[in-house]
Amino acid sequence: MAIDRTIQTKRSGATMDSLKVPDNINEKLSHNAYKGSKTNAAAEEIFSSNRYSKQTRFGAADNKYEGSEHRARVRRDDPIDDSFIPKPDPNKKAPDLLHQGVKVGSAYVERKKVIIWITVALVLLICALLFLPPLMNSTTQDTTVDFNRNIFQKMGMTEFKTYALSNYSVYNQEAFSSEKNENYRVIEMTVHVQNSSPFQVVIPQYKALYVPTMYEDKVCYVTSAKRAATKDGEGKVVGDVIEGFQGKDVTIELMINVADMTEEELDECVTEMVLSTVNAKKKIAKNVYVPCLPAVLFISNAVTVQLDP
Repeated sequence: MAIDRTIQTKRSGATMDSLKVPDNINEKLSHNAYKGSKTNAAAEEIFSSNRYSKQTRFGAADNKYEGSEHRARVRRDDPIDDSFIPKPDPNKKAPDLLHQGVKVGSAYVERKKVIIWITVALVLLICALLFLPPLMNSTTQDTTVDFNRNIFQKMGMTEFKTYALSNYSVYNQEAFSSEKNENYRVIEMTVHVQNSSPFQVVIPQYKALYVPTMYEDKVCYVTSAKRAATKDGEGKVVGDVIEGFQGKDVTIELMINVADMTEEELDECVTEMVLSTVNAKKKIAKNVYVPCLPAVLFISNAVTVQLDP
């Protein structure tokens, strides 16, 4: 009975506070093997040290929001620095109509450039209408040789040469070398002149612009066949007038010294010549004329002339 009381006394005096786990056992219990799997142990270690406090799904967003709110509050409290805000230039003018864009096709072009292009086009058109010459081409059916003309009927060679120098476009004075009428041929060539401008064209005279070298001493003169009657009966050359946007057949007269020439040589001399107008001008208003470029005529090879009838 005494033993039982001793045991009972020990049991009644023992409490939970008096129990102590040995140190060696506590070290073993702290090992990962007693905490479950290694994954759970790592997770427990992370969250127990508060390394990622508040890093929930919205944790990072909360931090950034708080920082943005702080920066916004600082901006409200600080004065606004407007040194980097561009200020309007009081001297700068708004773009005028000349610098505005105009759509041309698929691109925009500055209105000023469009106006320049239009102005240049108009100037070129006006210059073309004012200064470009009419077109001339020779016809074949009405080119004739005046075999019966007597150039010495009213004056001798010296007088005729002087008259020609005053009234015709003399090409070579040396061509007036023969005193015989039969050594000269007067050729009347029909030429069509087309005026493509709205202005009247006045052609006072024509001349030989080019003559083959071997026939340069054979061509006496070139002139307009249109003459006005004079007291001496020879007539003064008055030239031709072509109205605006119209065409007209005119007659050009050539005189050639045919001494020692064959018919083939005469034909070659004529068909290889180049003629042009002299002092042509356009009438743009009453008594107002402007000079225009000379019109050029390349005589057609189809033109035929005969030495004898």
